[in-house]
Amino acid sequence: MSMVASMDLNSGILVDVVLAVIILWKLISGIRNGAVRMIGGLVSLGCGIYGGGLLRSMFSEVVAKRWLEPGIRKVLDTAMNSLGLSDILENLDSLNSILDTSRLPGFLKLNVLEQVKERLSSGGESFMANAAEVVSQRLAGLILFLLGLVLITLLVRILFNGVVDPVISGLPVLNEANRFLGAVLGAVLGILIAGLVLALCYRLLPVFSQKAGSIFSDQSIQGSYIMKLYFRFFPRAFRG
Repeated sequence: MSMVASMDLNSGILVDVVLAVIILWKLISGIRNGAVRMIGGLVSLGCGIYGGGLLRSMFSEVVAKRWLEPGIRKVLDTAMNSLGLSDILENLDSLNSILDTSRLPGFLKLNVLEQVKERLSSGGESFMANAAEVVSQRLAGLILFLLGLVLITLLVRILFNGVVDPVISGLPVLNEANRFLGAVLGAVLGILIAGLVLALCYRLLPVFSQKAGSIFSDQSIQGSYIMKLYFRFFPRAFRG
């Protein structure tokens, strides 16, 4: 076995350990807290994910255009000028070099050239303006999703624990049944949280690249036990 293949295998097992810890943590939490509070956790997380996605789809274009795009364009122009290039279509294939030269985080640069080419095929001449728009909308979407996820999850959790939980807890529920259902729901919540962490790391952190020897290489995924199940059953979560 080569050194790269060994690193891939170790990376896959390492990710599996992290995912297993997250799932086990929520499983134990479910047993301790019971089904009632775990339902509140699932409902709040579901609302947070849905609300974050809704905020992203509704306002990312507006937020990007008004607050982010001018700054992104300035960063890209600085990188372009440092390479001695100009904003003409003949330089379109140099866009990746411009992005690499810029100070933008790695996840904002993924597949930008392909998206710009698609936009230019339907009209327009400035590839830099299109690149700034693609990058700024991606960043705005991330900010809005995370903001909605955190705030809506916390709000629904507070409402559930303060209003719904006291009412339901007063009902005559068998303790063992409550703990069993809590364990099941805790495992489900753990699987969701582990998948969300995995998807965010895959999309956002350049250190977790898809190159050989890295955490998300094909060999690493295939050498894992838990991680590859997420990629197999939830492929849309890992598309750029």
